[in-house]
Amino acid sequence: MTVLSGLKARATRTSLVQAVRLIEQAAKMRGRPASIGEDAAPDEEPLRFVASDRMALVATELAGIDDDGHQPRVTTNIMGLVGATPALPPFYSEIQLQRRRLRDRSVAAFLNVFDHRALSFFYRITRKYHWLLDHERAGRDGSDAATGAMLAFAGLATPAMRDRLELDDVALAPLAHHLGDQRRSAASVETVLRHLLKRPLRVLQAEPVWMALPPEEQSRIGGPALGRFARLGGEGVTGQEGGEDDHLPDAALIGAAVLDVQHHYVIEVGPIGYGEMIALCTDDATITRVRELCRLAAGIEHRPILRLAIAAAEIPPLRLGMADAPALLGRTAWMALDPGSDATLVECAIPLTASG
Repeated sequence: MTVLSGLKARATRTSLVQAVRLIEQAAKMRGRPASIGEDAAPDEEPLRFVASDRMALVATELAGIDDDGHQPRVTTNIMGLVGATPALPPFYSEIQLQRRRLRDRSVAAFLNVFDHRALSFFYRITRKYHWLLDHERAGRDGSDAATGAMLAFAGLATPAMRDRLELDDVALAPLAHHLGDQRRSAASVETVLRHLLKRPLRVLQAEPVWMALPPEEQSRIGGPALGRFARLGGEGVTGQEGGEDDHLPDAALIGAAVLDVQHHYVIEVGPIGYGEMIALCTDDATITRVRELCRLAAGIEHRPILRLAIAAAEIPPLRLGMADAPALLGRTAWMALDPGSDATLVECAIPLTASG
């Protein structure tokens, strides 16, 4: 059953706006993108409105739907110049009925010019102030008011903030309540990534990572003073005895690295298949998309790590030169795996830094 045949069967149980909406969408799918009540030629519009001229009182908005194969005719019980609730004096309704008995449709055709235009404007007004209809008509370009408001909540409404990501900005509108919340949580980041990437994943926060210290931040015994962490013992930071800055260092760092648990988090995807893992490891566009979403959802002060989980049974034996199961050194090159193991391996980690 087509959309139009279904509407014809239940025309008296369907509202005017809903029927016109469905007919308009069906016309667009058939390659007729013209909208109702705008500047298109009458025969190019998706449908033709006809106001019923019957004098009987009715309880529904639609009297019926007819289709000649080119342009459906939607007969309404409302907003007619003549009929049960006429805009013109009743005398004109009587004239219309007299001419119809004589099989003269000229008066009806003349009045229908105004009926069609008035009903078209009525539908346009309804669509303008009904944000769901406005959003549906705008499609994927994000020009409707509802999408603009959602992007404003997310901080992406101004021209300088638009079209900066590989992902279409319109796809971010349903996630405005997460992106606009200044309290960035792991659950919020997880929801954003799962919705946009369409993959099973979870976010693990407070991931411990060893961070290398630059030489000027490392304390030394002897040698010149470097930065605020001066050498242990002897002169102060300035190296001038008796100066106003002459003091012993107030802190010391021993070692070449520190364990940071505050600024790193892990996005664990999976378990996934081996082919999907290879595709993710080699797809720069997907890696870039994940990196941009992480910056947007969690902020630039946190550093994400993409970790791919895979069942050990999914990993093929490691052999050189296998084009169908290539091994990526440091990511998918496992050796001496137990083929009967039911473990899940999470050693494939991809730091999502600025350079990828």
